[in-house]
Amino acid sequence: MRFFYKYIICFAFIFLLWSCGDGYNNHYANVLREKRENSKDKTKQEKIDDALLKTNKIANEKELQQIKGYIQRRGWEMTLLPTGVFLQEIEKGKNQNINDSSIVTIYYTIELLDGRKVFSSDIDGEKTIKISNEQSVVGLVYVLKQLKEGAKARAIIPSYLAYGLPGDGDKIPKRASLVYYIQVKDVK
Repeated sequence: MRFFYKYIICFAFIFLLWSCGDGYNNHYANVLREKRENSKDKTKQEKIDDALLKTNKIANEKELQQIKGYIQRRGWEMTLLPTGVFLQEIEKGKNQNINDSSIVTIYYTIELLDGRKVFSSDIDGEKTIKISNEQSVVGLVYVLKQLKEGAKARAIIPSYLAYGLPGDGDKIPKRASLVYYIQVKDVK
């Protein structure tokens, strides 16, 4: 009888090993081993790119929190556009919409989040922008496309949609969010 039980246990064990077969490859230890091996397969440049991406995500999140705090302290009711720009239309425009083929003349003031005024139409004159060619401040294009001729608005443009990491090399520092006060004078 003892022999019979040993025979059944041995048979069950062999059957268990045989039935696991390929299914055993999904075992948790094998999955962890594959993750370790796959992570070693990245090139040096891919690892650098991953680190930069992670750093930029953290910096952008920090900047977003700074902008939200700035808005909250002033009691502004701004809308976060899908493009990443904050916009508050103070006075609605009544005339022509702004699109990719528009040439827009604006009266503007640009400040930093610390309150420092960096540019103003009072000093620098009105600015004329051909929407399809504007490349220095992409966020401004996103803002203008939401407005009509005659509109007055305030907008906050994060650094990655403005002058980015280097700034403008003059008045706008590195990674600076820009606060725009805009009046759309003319749309052609």
